[in-house]
Amino acid sequence: MIEAIIMDLDGTILPNRHRAISLENDAALREAGKKGIVRILATGRSPYSLYRVLPDGLPIDYMVFSSGAGIMRWADKEILFKQELSHAETLDIARLLWEYDINFTIQGHIPDNHYFIYRQVNHPHEDFRRRVEDYPGFSTPITSIKEIREGGTQFLAILDARQLPLYQEINRRLSAFSVIRATSPIDKQAIWTEVFAPGVNKGTSCQLLLDRLGISFQDCVGLGNDYNDIDFLSRCGHPHVVANAPEELRQRFPNVKSDKDNGLAHLIHTIVQQKR
Repeated sequence: MIEAIIMDLDGTILPNRHRAISLENDAALREAGKKGIVRILATGRSPYSLYRVLPDGLPIDYMVFSSGAGIMRWADKEILFKQELSHAETLDIARLLWEYDINFTIQGHIPDNHYFIYRQVNHPHEDFRRRVEDYPGFSTPITSIKEIREGGTQFLAILDARQLPLYQEINRRLSAFSVIRATSPIDKQAIWTEVFAPGVNKGTSCQLLLDRLGISFQDCVGLGNDYNDIDFLSRCGHPHVVANAPEELRQRFPNVKSDKDNGLAHLIHTIVQQKR
């Protein structure tokens, strides 16, 4: 029996660059709630970023945010769980990334992890430049590791699509931490590389939440669109990806309609039919 649905946000139920979930997806989420299905959003966005795009009355029960670094109950915005990097861990990661002469951010503490410090070298990737510009007043540049005075939620480095070998090397050298890959929501090519505390990912945090709710992953439907969704999709008893997901994921998981074609709504209608 289906007890919960876990879904990604950007590129899954919210088409990239859209600022509102469709009426069809909203109605389907309400229908799922009436059937007693727990609705969990698992996203890379921070709480502040979520508030910018989601209405307060969105029919969602829980948010696994910042790629699993935190869990929030949506109704009252209470943070139920968070896991962050210590100051020592932050310095270790920064020293390694500094070696590669790449741009990166260090996001602040939850729930204010929309604040960040950043290192910017010459000719930053367009995605990186936009990210800094999109958060005026929330970012501070640094020129030395000595300026890093506390820990934070995560690192974000944005690599060109041609730098996949560099991503793989960083992933290997930071194997003691959680290194998560995502595809750029802007140009659909750049490699967004996030570094979190050990064990942080959407799947692990969803497991913590489901244990709290007394729900088995086997009784969950999953819907995602990118590499950072694999951690929860691979655990769900009924995983799916939208038709606009990378080919590698479309071959691995059953497909539904694309984000722009309301794949979530079609999936939920199928689930509801099965519960009758």
